[in-house]
Amino acid sequence: MNRRLRFLLLATALMIAQGLMPSLQPSAGPFQRAESQDSYGLIEAVNSLRSSRGLSPYIVNSALMGTAQGQANYMASTGTITHTGPDGSRPYQRAQAAGYSIEGGYPPYFFSENILSGGNELSPTMAVQIWTGDDPHMNTMTSTIYQEIGAGVAVSGGMIYYVVDCARPKSSGPPSNYTPGSESALSTENEIIMPVTKSTPNSNGEIIHEVQSGQSLWQIAIEYGVKIDEIRALNQLSAEYLINPGDTLLVKKVGTATPLPPTATLMPTDTPTLLPSPTVSAAPSLTTTPTPAPAGSVMSGAEIAVGAIIIVALAAAALVAWAGRARPI
Repeated sequence: MNRRLRFLLLATALMIAQGLMPSLQPSAGPFQRAESQDSYGLIEAVNSLRSSRGLSPYIVNSALMGTAQGQANYMASTGTITHTGPDGSRPYQRAQAAGYSIEGGYPPYFFSENILSGGNELSPTMAVQIWTGDDPHMNTMTSTIYQEIGAGVAVSGGMIYYVVDCARPKSSGPPSNYTPGSESALSTENEIIMPVTKSTPNSNGEIIHEVQSGQSLWQIAIEYGVKIDEIRALNQLSAEYLINPGDTLLVKKVGTATPLPPTATLMPTDTPTLLPSPTVSAAPSLTTTPTPAPAGSVMSGAEIAVGAIIIVALAAAALVAWAGRARPI
C-alpha cells in the first residue's frame, strides 16, 4: 500500500513539474533560403526573366563562365565598372582568346556583355531588374539570337560586381580569330562607366543631373535612389531613348519651401481691471511614496517552476513520512 502511495506521489510530482517547466527547445519558425549571390544564381535570375517572356533558357558555357568571372575579378580588384579588360581587350575578344567560336561575320559578332556593381545587398534578381531599364542590357538577357551564357561574381571592399556574357556559338567552320585593329570601326563610347556625382536641389526644389560620358540611366537611378521609369516620366522620355552626354535630366522633386503667412499685427486694447479673487487653500493630501521592490524580487518563469517542483517534492516526502508512521506494527 505504501509503495503504491509513494509511486502515485512521485508520478504526480513529475507530471506537475513537466507542466510547469518552460520548454527549452527553440520554437520552429519558417525558413527562407537566401538568394545565392554567385554566378549560377545570376544565371538563374536571367533565365527566370527569359522564362517569364516565353523564351528558352540560356545554356551555360564553360568558356563564357571563365571570361565573365575574369572580368568580375578585374573590376573588383580595380574598383571600376568597365567592359575593357586589363589588357585593353573588349568582351568578344576575351571570349575568342578563351577559344570560344562566335557566330557572325563582324565584331562584336553575336556577343553581348552586361556589367553592374553595387553594395553587398545587391542580389542577382535586383541586378537583372536594373538591367531591364534599357534596351541594350535587356537585349543581352532576352535575345532570340544568343543561345549560351556565362556569369561572374566578385566581392571587394563592401561592393559586389556582376558580369554576364551572352553569345551565339558558331555552328560550323573554324573559330573566328581576333584580328588586331578590326574593332577600330566600332564606337567605344560608354565602354567605361564613370561614377555619378549627385546634384543638390535648386531653388525650386528640383534635382537636375547633367549626364556625363560613360554614365547610364540605370546608374543615375541607383545613385539618386529612384526608379528608371520615374526619371523617364519626369523628362517625358520614351523607352527607346538612350541618354547622351550633356543631357540634363530632372531626377526628382524634393518640394519647395512653403512661404510663411504674414505675421498678424496686434492692436493695443484696453487692459481689463482684474477683480481680486478669493484664495482657495488646497486641502492637504496624503502623498504615498511607493516602496521600491528589492532588486531581484521578480522571479523568472524557470525559477517559479523550480520552486513549484521543490514544494511538490516536500509535500510528497511529508506524505510518505506520514504514511510510514501510520503503518501498524
